[in-house]
Amino acid sequence: MINVAVYQGPLVHGPKRGAKGQYPKKRHDMTQIFPPDRRIDMCRRLVVMRQTIGEAIGYRLCPSPVWDMLLDLYLAQYEKREVYLFSLYTAASDIPQSTAHRKIAEMEKRGLVTRDIPRPDGRRVAISMTAQGLAIVDRLLDRIIELWEGWKS
Repeated sequence: MINVAVYQGPLVHGPKRGAKGQYPKKRHDMTQIFPPDRRIDMCRRLVVMRQTIGEAIGYRLCPSPVWDMLLDLYLAQYEKREVYLFSLYTAASDIPQSTAHRKIAEMEKRGLVTRDIPRPDGRRVAISMTAQGLAIVDRLLDRIIELWEGWKS
């Protein structure tokens, strides 16, 4: 169960330190699980929000290539469409291909995505989310939905 602290305004003096001078650990326990259609809806909203922010102030000022790619891969999983390496670069919104390639390699190293080369000539590289990657994004979307609904009421 993830229990994330509720925003209570800006911190003036920073978080209070524990007895040993360390900051208290934040817990990230989920409190509610939402059905896939709610998650997909929120995922689409987040993609539109990222596009809106990027278009308004520029993608270079607010880069989040890993999040952008994870959202695209998440939607692709439920839309039953394949995502290839080159198309995933475009989901990473206005960052160099080399940076996007490095980020994909980092996600692969962390077990979030996997590469598949379906053709023997190696010209197409399919990228998909692993079960671990899907579970992480599911939990993130559940928490975002929960926060969104808390602010609406």
